[in-house]
Amino acid sequence: MQPTNPGRRRLLKGMAALSLSACCATLFPRQLAAQPAAADFNALSAFLVSRPVSAILSQRYYAALERHYADFPSRFAALADYLAERRFAHVDDFLQATASDTPLFRTASLIIGSWYTGVVGEGAKSELIAYADAMMYQPTQGILVVPTYGSGPDSWGSNPETVKMEGQQ
Repeated sequence: MQPTNPGRRRLLKGMAALSLSACCATLFPRQLAAQPAAADFNALSAFLVSRPVSAILSQRYYAALERHYADFPSRFAALADYLAERRFAHVDDFLQATASDTPLFRTASLIIGSWYTGVVGEGAKSELIAYADAMMYQPTQGILVVPTYGSGPDSWGSNPETVKMEGQQ
């Protein structure tokens, strides 16, 4: 039978765990500071894609978007402020109210596109974040198996060369 009050050893173990966690937080301040932004990114992403999103994937997408687009944190903050100010009921309302050539619309499209394709970045520098969990596969989930070949969406290889036939211009 354990005593109702914590013993000295138990108290020391708890203090050691707290000290270690505080030490780790001071060693990795960037990760600690990024957590609120990643949490906001999770909520904003869920709004933009109109469904719940994975918190773990949210952290990965946010970190990748920061790596690939140096101005992403400020673009994200501007979009989050705009959405909070306007309080749209649905992403469709936002899309109708925002011109497609604005930075807010482009930032939203970047986030939505990343979630649906599972890829962040462009061209040879693109980064695969989620393959089987990319949202483009959700409409057929349970009907079709996600292909397990290739290195991600649109990865069949380079486009074939255009061959001109005689008489073609």
